[in-house]
Amino acid sequence: MILFFFFRLVVMGAAGVGKTAIISQFLYDQFVSEYKETVEELHRGEYDMNGMHLTLDILDTSGSLCFPAMRKLAIDNGDAFVLVYSVDSESSFQEISSLRQQILDERSDKDVPIVIVANKTDIGVSNRAILSETAESLVCMDWGNGYVEASAKDNINIVGIFKEILRQSKVRYELSPAVRRRRESMPSTTDKKKSKLAKRRTQSINT
Repeated sequence: MILFFFFRLVVMGAAGVGKTAIISQFLYDQFVSEYKETVEELHRGEYDMNGMHLTLDILDTSGSLCFPAMRKLAIDNGDAFVLVYSVDSESSFQEISSLRQQILDERSDKDVPIVIVANKTDIGVSNRAILSETAESLVCMDWGNGYVEASAKDNINIVGIFKEILRQSKVRYELSPAVRRRRESMPSTTDKKKSKLAKRRTQSINT
């Protein structure tokens, strides 16, 4: 008997921190180097593992355009949240702090899964605006959320982001070569011209 499970993940953060690049690396194994302003775009990944079929919707939200009603809807309908900041931008960290508080204010379930992602670690330690130890201590100890350092550019720890959010959400998973995933991009209702269907393919995920 196959169990079907639907999960919606909302990715939020300031403009230019690499939200779209992270999603693109995870779903399509591609790094998007050219920055394009995102209004809202929905992606879908299909996973078959250990007798369970997981449908993972990933909502890529705007970092620069403010649509309060859209943001509220995304927060209300999300099962979990990935908040992304860039390690070379203190203001982007302040933005995810604000977004986290908005999520907690909007949701009645205060234990909603949230993972903070420090992106662009490829820039090197000397170019960091926020030290790793400082950010991780605040996120894990004070906020009680998950923390992952990653580089969308170098494809470092991208799968780790989604492992952590599924772990926090208590979704049973096994991201291993035995897991086969079918992936497609879904056009959003607000950005249909930018969205296009990606070809279906099957790929193994290495841990």
